[in-house]
Amino acid sequence: MFLHVVRRLNRCRQTLVLAVLAISSLVLIGNPLGHAQSLPASPPAPTVARAFEVATIKLVKEPEPGRLQDRTEGRRLSARNMTLRDMVMIGYEVDPRQIAGGPAWTAADQYDIDAVTAEGVEINDLREEAIFRELLSDRFRLTFHREQRTMSVYALTAAKGGPKLQAAAPDAPPNGASCEHLGVCNFRNEPFQHFSRWLQLVLDKPVVDKTGITGMFNFTLRWTPDESQFTSMGIHVPPAADNPNAPPGLFTAIQEQLGLKLEPQKIPVQVLVIDHVERPSEN
Repeated sequence: MFLHVVRRLNRCRQTLVLAVLAISSLVLIGNPLGHAQSLPASPPAPTVARAFEVATIKLVKEPEPGRLQDRTEGRRLSARNMTLRDMVMIGYEVDPRQIAGGPAWTAADQYDIDAVTAEGVEINDLREEAIFRELLSDRFRLTFHREQRTMSVYALTAAKGGPKLQAAAPDAPPNGASCEHLGVCNFRNEPFQHFSRWLQLVLDKPVVDKTGITGMFNFTLRWTPDESQFTSMGIHVPPAADNPNAPPGLFTAIQEQLGLKLEPQKIPVQVLVIDHVERPSEN
C-alpha cells in the first residue's frame, strides 16, 4: 500500500501544485548508542526465487530532490531519482525517521532503476518490495540491525465517544486511498493500519497506532493543511487562505470526523540501523 502512496503522490506533484495521496527522504536519527537497546540483527527476508530477472542501476548525474518517481507496468519496474534511503523505506516499509546510520550519500545520491521480473510474473506491491530488498542486499551490500530507541511520536488513539468509522462491505472490491487535493483524502475499503502509515507521510513525526482497530473501512478526511505537513515528501504547503468556511486543522478534523485523536508522546520504537552499505557499480 505504501508504494501506491509514493506513486500517486509523485504523479500529482508532476501535474499539479497540489498532491494526490494514498499511504508508508529519510533522515538520520542521531541518538547515542548508549541510550539504545539493541535487538538481534534482522536476517534477510527469505525468498524462494529471485525477485527479478534483470535490473540496472544508474547514478543520476543531476539530482532532483523531492522528484522521486515509481512506476510499474506488467513485469517492469521503473524508479527515478531514488536514494538508497528511499529504497529502504519502500523495501522494509519503515517510517523515514526510523532509519539511522549510514554515510551521507545514502540520502543524497539518486539512482534510476529499471527491473524486469521473470516471464509470467507481474509486479505487485509485495514483489516490488522484494525487488528493492534484493537490490539493497546484492548491489548495495546493505546490512543492518534493529534497535529500540525512545523517540517523539504521535500516538493515534480513540477519542472520547469512540471511533466514527464506516466498515466496508465484506464483498467490496479493494479500492485504496487517494486525494482529490491536499486536504481532501478518500479511503475506500482500506485496512485501518494503512491510515497510520499515511499519516506518517503527512506529519513531522512517526505515528504509532494504539487504537487496536482492525478491518476495512470507508471514510473521507477533510482538513486545512499547514506548512509543517508533507515535508518528508518535498512538498511545500502554501499558507492557508483567510477563509472562515475552511475545514479545521488535521488534528481537529481527525477527532471530529473520525472519532480519533493524535497525542504527542515519547515512547520506545523500533529503528532500522544501517551497519554497512556500498555504492553500487553502474551496469
